[in-house]
Amino acid sequence: MAWPPARIVRLLAVLAIMPTAVWAGFALTHAKIKPSIAHGPLIAAHADVACAACHLKTPGTVRQQVQAQVRYVLGLRQTPVDFGYAEVGSEQCLACHARPNERHPIYRFREPRFAKAIVQVDARSCLGCHSEHVPQIVTVAPTLCQACHEDLNVKNDPVDTSHERLVSLEKWGSCLGCHDFHGNHHLKPPTRMVEVLPAAEIWGYFQGGDDPFGGTKLYEGKAP
Repeated sequence: MAWPPARIVRLLAVLAIMPTAVWAGFALTHAKIKPSIAHGPLIAAHADVACAACHLKTPGTVRQQVQAQVRYVLGLRQTPVDFGYAEVGSEQCLACHARPNERHPIYRFREPRFAKAIVQVDARSCLGCHSEHVPQIVTVAPTLCQACHEDLNVKNDPVDTSHERLVSLEKWGSCLGCHDFHGNHHLKPPTRMVEVLPAAEIWGYFQGGDDPFGGTKLYEGKAP
C-alpha cells in the first residue's frame, strides 16, 4: 500500500489540530481569559499596566491567522504568524521608557565593535536585561559592566581606589555601586570606596527589592 503524498499528510495533520488552534486563538483574544494564561505576575511598577499596552494584536482575524499558519505548514508561505498577539519587543518598552539622557541606548550595541560584548549581555534589546511576568526587574548579574569595560582607564581618576586597580582586581560587582546603568537617578558617584553601595543591595534591587539609588528619577516612565 502506497503512502499518500507528503502534502496530503501535512494537510490532514493541520485539519486534525485546527479545532485546537481556533480555540487557542479565541483564548488569546478574550479579555477575561488573558490574565489566566499569563506567564506570571507583573513587576510592581507595571501593576496597573494593561495587557494591551505591551501585547499588540496580530493583524487579521483568528480565521485569517489560522489560514496563514496552515499555508506556512504546507510550504505555501515563507514565515509563520503569531496567534492573537505579536511577540513583545524593545519597541513596546521604549514607548514608555525612551528618554534623552539614556547612557546605554540599545542602538549603540548594534555597532560591530560590540560584537564580543553582546555574547555576554545582549544589550541590543531591552529584553537582553529585562523581562516581564518574572519577579526580577533585571535578569542579568550585576557584573555586566565587564562585557565592555575590561580595558577601562580613567584619566584624572577621582576615586581613592582607581578604576584601573578595580578592573585588575575584577571588582565588577562594585561598578553599579557608583554608577546607574541607565543614568536616570539623581546620583552623584562617590569618590571613596567606603561610600559605594553594597553589591548585596544592588542584587536585591535586581531581584525586585527596594531601589538603593533613591526613588527620585530624572524621567518617569510614560503612562501607556
